Amino acid sequence: MIEIAPQLSWPPVEGEIAIYDSRDGKYHVLNGSAAAIWRRIAAGQGAAEIATEMASEHRATVDTVKRDVDLFIAGALELGLLIDG
Repeated sequence: MIEIAPQLSWPPVEGEIAIYDSRDGKYHVLNGSAAAIWRRIAAGQGAAEIATEMASEHRATVDTVKRDVDLFIAGALELGLLIDG
């Protein structure tokens, strides 16, 4: 299961999210779509569930949204923002 790395913090705001990484003191700003994925991961949802919900909300195909969700997760894993626990 993908989880948010424990050294991160982010204030609850609408729209974008600014994530603070205490390891290097950097902020990572997520746009609206990435923030929606982030919030769902924080709530314990997996990639398939996130893609299904977001596809329904945006009237898009699940395959298209799943590809975007997977790309976001891969990038966040690479940056150490997410961990695969």
